[in-house]
Order: sequence, then C-alpha cells, then structure tokens
Amino acid sequence: MFFAGGTGHHQTGSGTPTFNTSIKRSGSRALRCNATGAAVTARAVVFLANELGQVGRFYVYFDGALPNGDCSIHCVGNVSSPSGPNVRFQASDSKLYAAVDTTLGASGVTVTTGQWYRIDFNYLISLAGNDLSDVNVDGISCGQATALGTGSGTQTQTIGVIGAVTADIYFDDTITSITADDYPIGAGYVNHFIPTADGTHNIAGANDFEITLTGTDITNATTNAYQLVDDIPLENSTGIDFINLIAPPNATDYVEVSLSTAPGIVTPTAAPRAAEFLIAYRAAATQGNNLRVAYRDNNGGTQDDALNVSVGSTSMLYTRKQYASIPGGGAWTVTAFNNSRARCYTGDAAPDPYVHGYMIEAEWQTVAVGDGGGTDLPRSRLVMGVGR
Repeated sequence: MFFAGGTGHHQTGSGTPTFNTSIKRSGSRALRCNATGAAVTARAVVFLANELGQVGRFYVYFDGALPNGDCSIHCVGNVSSPSGPNVRFQASDSKLYAAVDTTLGASGVTVTTGQWYRIDFNYLISLAGNDLSDVNVDGISCGQATALGTGSGTQTQTIGVIGAVTADIYFDDTITSITADDYPIGAGYVNHFIPTADGTHNIAGANDFEITLTGTDITNATTNAYQLVDDIPLENSTGIDFINLIAPPNATDYVEVSLSTAPGIVTPTAAPRAAEFLIAYRAAATQGNNLRVAYRDNNGGTQDDALNVSVGSTSMLYTRKQYASIPGGGAWTVTAFNNSRARCYTGDAAPDPYVHGYMIEAEWQTVAVGDGGGTDLPRSRLVMGVGR
C-alpha cells in the first residue's frame, strides 16, 4: 500500500506538512511542505522493497521561490534522507534529476515556480547491486541514475522536502504501482468519495450497533449512521463519532452506508482506472475481537472484505485495500463505482470494535485536469492520494 495523501487518512510526518485548499491541482486540497532550513517530510508508506520495482506519479508545485539548496522531493529509503532511488532538485541549475542517494543521472529538467509539473518515477531496489532511478518531468526523460543505494529489506517512501533547505512545495494527485510496465503512468487525477447516506441496514434487534457511547441504537430504520463515518480527513482522534459494534447476535448483521462525492467533487461520468477503499477503526480494549468491513458494488450485488481482523488496539488504526476491478470481479464501470457501499460486521464484539471512518480514493486518466474522462486500464497495484 502507499500514501493516500492528505485527505484520505492520518499520516505520520515530520516537520510541518499540512493540507492546503488554496493551491491545488484538482479536487479540494493539496499537501504542502513548507520548510525553513530544516528537513520537512510527509511520511508515506512502507514497501517491501526486496527486488521490488516501484512506479508512480505525482504532481509538484514550487511556490514563491525554488528551494535554496539541494534536496529530494520523493525517495525510497530512510525517512530523513534519500538513501535509495529518488527525485532530486539541484539548486545550482534549478533542475530535477533522477538520483540514487545523491548520485544524479546525466541530465535533468529545468523547473520554475508557479506551475504544476507531472513527475513519473520508476525505482528499483536491488539485492544484487546498484539501485536504479528513472524519472520524467511532464513527459521529458531525465538521465537514468544507478548507484549502490538503500539495499534490501522493508523501505519507506517519503514525499516532501527531504533535506535541510528552505522551500515551499505542494504535492497533488499521487498514484503508485508495483508493476514495472506501468511506467510512465502519465496524466491523471485523484478524487475522494465519502459516506453521504445510509444504505439498507441488517440489524436483528436492540443493543446490536450503537451511536458512539451514547447507548442510542442504530436500527434498520436509522438514516443518519453515515454521519458517524464521513469525516474529511479520516479521524485521528479517538474521542469523536463512530459506529459502535456492541453485540449483534448474527455475524451476518451489518450497518450499511452509501459512498458518493465529497464536497467540491463532481459525480464521475466515466469509470476509474482504480479505486482504493480506506478505513479508520479501533476497539474499546486491547483483547482480541473481530471487525469485518466489506466494500460493495450495490449495483451488481457483489462485495469483498477490505478488512477482517482482530483489532486489539484502543489507538486509531488505518487500513486500505486497492481495487483495480469491481469488488467481486469485473472491470470497473461508472455505474458500479457510483453505487459503492460499505458494510461493517462483527463475529466477536468483546471488546466492542469502533468504526470511525470510510473513504474511497479513485484515479482517472486525463489529458486536461478535471475533465472526468478516462480509459479503464486496470493495473495490478495502483494506490493514490492527495488528489481532492
């Protein structure tokens, strides 16, 4: 899995990464990394990087001035330094380069302030020797970089200002694949979708599902349960609203919500290339229990378990599952996507599981930003974010 961006869910970061609604490429916000003489990173995700290719795309915008020193803006390796393949800015010539650690490729692409650039990258971390970094900027290839890099093992992708420089940089519309043939992913955008209504609940009786700790039942007649799980971004505090799974007598009982466009997002008129379902959850205590959440195409009547775990944590947890095709199978259609629903179940609610939030992030291929168009090109592993 990979960093789904600011709007999607809480991320670990260092420095002062924030979400900004003023400068954005698409949707409602972008990730801002505003560094003053120190490293500021928005920590992405952990990849199992043994001999693993990592392909992706993001958009970057330099505001006010270019960085006042050399730095990386995306890397694999150590969170605070570009120990592996990365995209690197060189202050001496105002160019972006493919790099491994600080070893640059033979040529770069000049950038300036006040405009968005599309960055496609192709990284390979090798057990056998040199790592590899391929990068292109708005379709212009940089020289390939190879060098002894981060090595084997579990690695972290980081997006932001990676280096002790002063810079103000924005990121939007990120997507990542682990299929080498996907490079370059090319132009596109990411939008987010949240619960906007209740679906059809399947609840046997009283004290099965409740609204937070109020003791108020969610019943088959309830129409506002979606408001417990519709926060943007996904909650990072345990004291806010949630669906409380108390003691449903049947493992097949569920609360269902319907997901649709978030504020500022236009209803899709074409199928996405891929969608990713996000969940925020925790439990009342740390003992073992069960929480199951299914992502559903209500039009086709098929679904898939995005989560089925023993929670065991009172702190907020997050998970995600990517769908290159409809849950249950078949290429995405706009009708299927626009009928997305989520259901939560439990087969063991002692201690009670809590569901805090759902969100879908989906990506469309475009030539012009926000045109809503796209071709259904399912990929083996696409993950996306910061595109709202």
